[in-house]
Amino acid sequence: MVERPHASDWLWRPWYAKLWWAAIVIYWLGMAASVKVVLLEEFYTGALAGFLNIAFFPPLALMVLGLGYAREWFAWSDWEFVEPTHEQMFPKRSVGGMRDPYSDPLDPRSGALHRRHFRSRR
Repeated sequence: MVERPHASDWLWRPWYAKLWWAAIVIYWLGMAASVKVVLLEEFYTGALAGFLNIAFFPPLALMVLGLGYAREWFAWSDWEFVEPTHEQMFPKRSVGGMRDPYSDPLDPRSGALHRRHFRSRR
């Protein structure tokens, strides 16, 4: 049997992952130092720093680097993607067109909601 994939093989082992994580640490340490250093403050208040905030946002790196792991894990697991049934794609609607008949005031199956809706019209 094939060995279960490990997240570290995608999140840390590749050279580009190590480079990205190191750049993230350096960028955010520089931002912390910008409180005291005026030259850094000028850089971190600029437009380029706004774009770099996104590029060096740690959850973004986790999501991008984790894509390879997710693909490998799905290939390793016994999960199968199947076409949804007609009932799943087009669920039956209630009288008023809502998916849940119990929250539709026009459907008698909603009980008190139905009675309250029609009693208020009298």
